[in-house]
Amino acid sequence: MARDLEASLPTVVDLRDGSFELLPDPRSVRQTKLALGSYAIFSTGLSAAFLVWAFTQPRIPWVFRVLPLAVSISIDLFGWYVLKAPVLKADAVEVSSVAPMMRRRRPRSDLAQIFRGQILVRGRYSTWVKTYVFVGRDGKIGIQAPGLGYSPEGVAEFARRLDVPLRGDFSEKVTGTVDLSKTG
Repeated sequence: MARDLEASLPTVVDLRDGSFELLPDPRSVRQTKLALGSYAIFSTGLSAAFLVWAFTQPRIPWVFRVLPLAVSISIDLFGWYVLKAPVLKADAVEVSSVAPMMRRRRPRSDLAQIFRGQILVRGRYSTWVKTYVFVGRDGKIGIQAPGLGYSPEGVAEFARRLDVPLRGDFSEKVTGTVDLSKTG
């Protein structure tokens, strides 16, 4: 039943103001919510168990008894609202990537192509991540969207509506700029 519903959902949604947006892939959203929900149940349960244990200990002040539960719930809610793939939106003037705490924009007239490549994500352990890269006419990267966050058909339809080519196959590593002459 759920798979039939996903098949009938439009990949690109037209809005009343004439703009259109690409929503994240429902499977990706469901997996993220399942992972975050599982973590929230575990961390809140562990904090609640600590709270019950702490109330049996008269020497622990009440603030320290409740603090782990309050921190756990705050982190869980923050993760639930923030850790999402952004919504890609386009209107006559600009293309934007709208996430809960960040919005990136690029003039639509400056957009040369959408490139499927790998972007280096630096952290404790750096790794190359499959990413849809919105490239300007000068080859500079403007917007990055996670490759696993969207269906390939949805991104292809989004590129078709933007009237820009969709190139690459997630095999090329991209740093800073994309060589437009090499990608066609």
